[in-house]
Amino acid sequence: MNFEHHVIDDSPPSGRLFVCEPTDITGNGVPDLIVGGAGSEALPVIGDRSIPLIGRLFRRLETDLFWYENPGPDAPNGTSEWERHSIFPKSGLHILGGTIGDVNGNGRADAIVGQAFGGSDIYWFEQPTDPTQQWTKRLIADDFSKYHDLAFGDVDNDGEPEVVGCSQESETIFYYDVPDDPTRSPWPDECLTVICEETSDEGLAVVDIDGDGNNELIAGTSIYRQISDGNQAQNGGRTGDGVAAGWSSESIVDGWDWTRVAVGDVDDDGELEVVFTEGDSPLLGTHMGRLGWFDPPDWEPHVLDDDLYCPHTVQLADFDGNGSLDIYVAEMGLGENDESAQHLLFRNEGGGEFRETVASVGVPTHEAKAVDVDGNGRPDIIGKSYEPNVHVDVWYNEP
Repeated sequence: MNFEHHVIDDSPPSGRLFVCEPTDITGNGVPDLIVGGAGSEALPVIGDRSIPLIGRLFRRLETDLFWYENPGPDAPNGTSEWERHSIFPKSGLHILGGTIGDVNGNGRADAIVGQAFGGSDIYWFEQPTDPTQQWTKRLIADDFSKYHDLAFGDVDNDGEPEVVGCSQESETIFYYDVPDDPTRSPWPDECLTVICEETSDEGLAVVDIDGDGNNELIAGTSIYRQISDGNQAQNGGRTGDGVAAGWSSESIVDGWDWTRVAVGDVDDDGELEVVFTEGDSPLLGTHMGRLGWFDPPDWEPHVLDDDLYCPHTVQLADFDGNGSLDIYVAEMGLGENDESAQHLLFRNEGGGEFRETVASVGVPTHEAKAVDVDGNGRPDIIGKSYEPNVHVDVWYNEP
C-alpha cells in the first residue's frame, strides 16, 4: 500500500484555508471538493511590521469559497485534471467552520459556512442546477461569533437534520432547526436552541454513540444527550456548568486540548469508540499533540502517539482492506513544520492493536478527509493546507 501525492491546486484564491468538504456535486459518482478560507493575513510584511491597509486590499482580491471538479474515475490522476469553480465570487466571507447538507431538500448538496475570528454570520449557499454558476448566499443567523465547527445532522431526534455549531468566541454550543422556508434570511429566532454555554470547544460529531437509537452530540471532549424533564439521572450525565435544561453532558476525557474527533468501531467489539487528536497542539497548547482512542462505557484511554505537531486531521477508514478501521492522522505545517509534516497511518491489526506506518512526509495538510477519490474502491485522502503556504492536495491509495 502506497499513498501517491498529487497537487490539485498550488495557488488557491484564498488564504488561511479551513473548509475541506468532499461531496459529489456533478453526479459522476466520485467526490468533488468544496474549499473555503478566511482570507490572508495583513500582507505584505516589511521588516517586522505588517501593513494592515494593504492586507485588507489584498483580501478584496480573494475568493473565499470555491470548489474543485473531480475529472471522474476514467481520467488520469494529475494536477491539471481538477477544474476550480467559484461558489461565491465576492471576497470578505471570512470563513472558518463549514459542512455540507441538503438544506432545502431538493436532492443537491448545499454549503453551510460560519465566519471566523470576530465574524458573526452563518450562511448557507444554495447549489444551483448548474453548479458552475454562482450559488445563492442566504443568511441563517448572526447570533454568535467565530464558528470553528459546524455539522448537519439530526441532533434532537425529530427525524429532520439541524445546523449544529460551536461558537468559540461566544462559548456556546447550539443548533438551528431548518424552517419550512429555509430561503428566509435570517431564519426565525425560534429555530435556535442553545445546548451549552460557557464552553469553548473544537470538534463535532452527531452520532448514536451508545446504540440506544437516539443521536448524541460529541462536542469537544463531552457527549451531550437530550433528555426528558426529571429523567436526567438515568442518563449518567450531569447538568449545570452551562448545560441547558433538557440536556445532560458526560465527559470522555479531561485535559485534552483543541480536539478533532472521529467515531467508529476501532477494536472490533461491535461498539463505537471515540478517537481524538489535539489538532492545535503545541501551537496553542502546552505540550505536543496526542492521538488516542477511548473505549466505552468508562472511556478507557489508549494513547497511540504523544509527539505530533498540530494533528488537525483524524480520519477512520479501512485503508488496507482487511475489514477493520484504520486511523489516519496528519500534521499541519504553519511555516514551522512544513518539511517535517507527517501523515501517519495506524493500521488496525484487530482487537485494538495498531501498527504505525508513515504514509507521507513533507506536505502539511489541515482538515483532510478520507474518501474514495478515484472510484477504485479504496479510500484516499484529500485535503488542503492552512497557512502560510496554501495548496490543495490528494493522496491516492495505491496497492
